[in-house]
Amino acid sequence: MSITRRFLIAPPLARLLRRDRGGSRVTEGHFPNQTGRSSHVYLDGETSSLVLLTIAGDGSPREERTDVPRAHAEALLDVAPGKVDYARTRLHAAGREIWVDRFVTPGPLDVIQVAFDDDEEAARFAPPSWFGPEVTSDSAFQTRSIALQKLPEQPEVLLSNAALDSLLDALENRFGAPRPIASSRRAAGGEDSLRRLSNTFGEAPARPREVIVPPPTADEAAAPQPAPTAAEAPASENDPDLDIEDDVIRELARSLRPASR
Repeated sequence: MSITRRFLIAPPLARLLRRDRGGSRVTEGHFPNQTGRSSHVYLDGETSSLVLLTIAGDGSPREERTDVPRAHAEALLDVAPGKVDYARTRLHAAGREIWVDRFVTPGPLDVIQVAFDDDEEAARFAPPSWFGPEVTSDSAFQTRSIALQKLPEQPEVLLSNAALDSLLDALENRFGAPRPIASSRRAAGGEDSLRRLSNTFGEAPARPREVIVPPPTADEAAAPQPAPTAAEAPASENDPDLDIEDDVIRELARSLRPASR
């Protein structure tokens, strides 16, 4: 029997994970519960399947997943009364595979999911410090509830310097014991954590300096001018995510700033 523990995560940390590891879009269409069973259709990239969840005689859930043609899955999705869309980021940390889901439909929500083979294994798991509060016992945060009911009220997940450092350790594949945060400056304002973040992901490309060009002469003005090409368009228009490193660091800095007061 598979057991899933769920946790919230500070939105800036979830965004940092998506920036570093990317993610795949997942769509699920859920159907109303029936006696002793529930079902939903699942689409993830090229994978499309129908999932049937039944309750065994001992009360444990049993999941059966059947691959179906993409066209059939999309047809089922069209008639499903409850739908969710989320971006799933996968990573290995704390000795396990971890999913970080960013829900976009029916609304924004960041949830961490960790699956275990049994209750004992789930109980032994010690969540890293970059995990937010656990919501496993709150059924409102289950994907099925979000699809068929509404987005749950979300408590504020505070971001700490220890959480940022712990996540950077995971991204750098350092799974040893957590390092003590000895610097009072780091504990107070987060400058060291943010500097480490900049060093990890590199500096954002420098902005070109403005160059003053003299007006063209009469002969130059009369000459035909080549049409601008797509490559000459401003980078910010072609790639709105060009400054994602700056944006992530700026957002983390704003989140950490209240800790210094």
